[in-house]
Amino acid sequence: MNAWLGVKATPKGSRVATFIILWATAMQMEGREEFSIIEYQRHWNENERKAYRLQREFRELWPEFETPNELARVLAGQLDAENPANVARLPMKIQVTA
Repeated sequence: MNAWLGVKATPKGSRVATFIILWATAMQMEGREEFSIIEYQRHWNENERKAYRLQREFRELWPEFETPNELARVLAGQLDAENPANVARLPMKIQVTA
């Protein structure tokens, strides 16, 4: 049963890691210290339902945070927005414990 939980949690963890990195990338690209879910949605031209679903999953894994702003500020220093290949690899390097 524990193995099944791990398999189910992995896609959510990957989605949330990607969400955090996209949030950080958008903040960096716009020179902002924080974002709202609406600003995230606008920046990435994201479907409203999907953006809020991602935010809900983020809050499930990181209940101490309302938004990824704090985590994104830490990541922003590690992002190389000029090199999209580096940004694309970041979700594979972030560990999320569910």
